[in-house]
Amino acid sequence: MATKVTDVFDELVRIAGKFVERQKGAWDHSAWLDFLSGVQKKGVDVSEDVQRYIGSMLEAMKKLYNASSATENVKTALLEISEHTVDFIKQTKGVWNQKDAEVFLKDLQKKGIELSEETKSYLGGVLESVKRVYDFSVKITEKK
Repeated sequence: MATKVTDVFDELVRIAGKFVERQKGAWDHSAWLDFLSGVQKKGVDVSEDVQRYIGSMLEAMKKLYNASSATENVKTALLEISEHTVDFIKQTKGVWNQKDAEVFLKDLQKKGIELSEETKSYLGGVLESVKRVYDFSVKITEKK
């Protein structure tokens, strides 16, 4: 069961990150519907709850993207942040404390990613929204 959870979770976060990057942090309703269609094609039921969770994650990623867009190599930085976030959420199973969050940020800095106070705040939003997607992934795999 754990593999199914991480497969769904990894896939959702990966395609969300690619979508935000491809759209350069801005999209319209048509692009949103196309995104949902792609998620559905991956076998995920896009109920209203799912749309809300994923929409929240996309909005958090968009804020981080827009705050980081002036950064050189923003694409590489966002990929590193996304991968690190996924690993962190899976490692903690979506439950962490302040010390864990500080280690998370320090590990990003060790990878050469410098975050302003603004981007740290947005990254916190990304962590929380990705956690909700992780929790959702657990729920849907338990139903199967």
